[in-house]
Amino acid sequence: SARAEKRSDVGKATVIGFITVLLFLVLVNVLSLGIMTQPELANLQNPSLAAVLEHIVGPWGALLISIGLAISLLGALLS
Repeated sequence: SARAEKRSDVGKATVIGFITVLLFLVLVNVLSLGIMTQPELANLQNPSLAAVLEHIVGPWGALLISIGLAISLLGALLS
């Protein structure tokens, strides 16, 4: 934020980033209900998004989510 031309740009970027992440979160949750029924979703193992993506695109979808989860956990562990 110290390198920004205007301090207001930092606030705008923060709000835009927050709204974008919130939108993705809502879309993932709502669209999952459009793909599978509520009882099917309730019986999924963790990570449940991997099973939803596997249902949509096949086994590589679950692999993609699992790899992303592993990278995220390693990043959290290293920090």
